[in-house]
Amino acid sequence: MKKCGKWVLLALTLLWCAVIWQFSLSPASESSATSGEVLVFCNDVLEKAGTSFRLTSHTVRKLAHFTEFFVLGVLSFAAALAHGLRLPYLLSASLVLLVATVDETVQRFVPGRGPAVRDVLLDLTGGIAGAAFLWLLYILVKETYKKRKKTQKSS
Repeated sequence: MKKCGKWVLLALTLLWCAVIWQFSLSPASESSATSGEVLVFCNDVLEKAGTSFRLTSHTVRKLAHFTEFFVLGVLSFAAALAHGLRLPYLLSASLVLLVATVDETVQRFVPGRGPAVRDVLLDLTGGIAGAAFLWLLYILVKETYKKRKKTQKSS
């Protein structure tokens, strides 16, 4: 990867950590209001799609945790790969665990919020899923490239 690209990936990873922590600094009332808006939007989309399924506030909040950390897993794994680091999946999982732990610890000091070990585990699951997704995509693209190159040589 070009020199600039790997630093952009690192910067995006760090920026995403800041975004996650910014969400954690929101008081409970503000966080609930945001979740409520997302809930209404998602349920409107589901209704227009003709489904009878509806999300709950709890589900939206847990999906938000998973999604935030899925993105962190993708970004951190991509940055580790781009920098040529060994064991990128382990580095990515370690960063996700650190960010999740800090995230929940910060919430201890925010009005109306508190830390939850379950959320750290959910965050870690999301981060590992994101890294695994990118890892599988990376392997797929790499193998496809090898096959194309092999086919071109034999032609």
